[in-house]
Amino acid sequence: MVQGLRGEGAGVVEDMNIVYASDDNYAEIMGVSMLSLFENNKDTGEIVVYVLDSQIRNDNKQKLQQIADIYNRQLNFISTQNVVDKINSIKQDRGGASQFSRLFLSELLPLECDRVLYIDCDTIIRHSLESLYKIDFEGNIICGVMDCISKQHRARLGLKENALYINSGMMLIDMNAWRERKIEKKIESVIRNNNGHVPYADQGIINTALHGFIKNVHPRYNCISVYTAFNFNDLLEYRQPSACLSSIEIEEARKDPTIMHFVTLFCMSRPWYKNAKGPFFDEWRLYKSKTPWKDCPERNPQKGKFQKIGATLYKFAPHSVSLTILGFLHARVKPFVM
Repeated sequence: MVQGLRGEGAGVVEDMNIVYASDDNYAEIMGVSMLSLFENNKDTGEIVVYVLDSQIRNDNKQKLQQIADIYNRQLNFISTQNVVDKINSIKQDRGGASQFSRLFLSELLPLECDRVLYIDCDTIIRHSLESLYKIDFEGNIICGVMDCISKQHRARLGLKENALYINSGMMLIDMNAWRERKIEKKIESVIRNNNGHVPYADQGIINTALHGFIKNVHPRYNCISVYTAFNFNDLLEYRQPSACLSSIEIEEARKDPTIMHFVTLFCMSRPWYKNAKGPFFDEWRLYKSKTPWKDCPERNPQKGKFQKIGATLYKFAPHSVSLTILGFLHARVKPFVM
């Protein structure tokens, strides 16, 4: 059983440092996540939010500040301009440049941040984060949730087939250890050794640079959409993981996640897109209705080439056939074409 069940941890939480990273396009989506964070953590003493700011417009910053003011929380915008050259040296195979700013936290965050919780924008926080925030690192530098990936994905990163590989959408980080061990030097080395092209973008870089210093926590703290979209057997067929969380842990996470993470999937849209349906989508929309973006229209769906092919195959081919084909492509082909 992985660490991080409710009530476990290293002590009482009085202050909490939260980090988001966003550009202007994701400001609204981050705002929904931030409001859900504040709404479900009202009993936490002090919550300080740091936004790694990749050119968010002033009007959207004002809306984010309105949310923080309603809950009497601190909000700080930190420009990523001083690490933009390092970010631009990375070949980005997914997402936007803003997500890479989290690789350079010690250059961006103030020194008084000794423990921070990084959360992706495309999330909602459904419960208190105190039990997560106070988890004992046990000598590790970050805590995260194991992702289900194949041995080919791990091999592409130079990792053994049973090596811990986390989804980087939630990371509890010991910033003192991060600085002392000069993690950003290791990150730059990984980028340089791969000529700027590391599979799975920043997530691949983090798992490679921090290998051996990552602690696995319960998937309720980062319940990615793939856990809610598939039953356990279909998940194994599609992802073909060489190491995976247990069916019990995934079932616990999908029933009642603390952090719900709406990742891109071929078979499921995301809650800010038109006509999107899925687990916890209505909750996301409820939180949006409480933000300054409540009257903003839903966005048009966006899918990459692989998602479009997968959605078509999944819709028209027999279920077992489509999963077998898509699993082969995702687990055995994709690692070598990224």
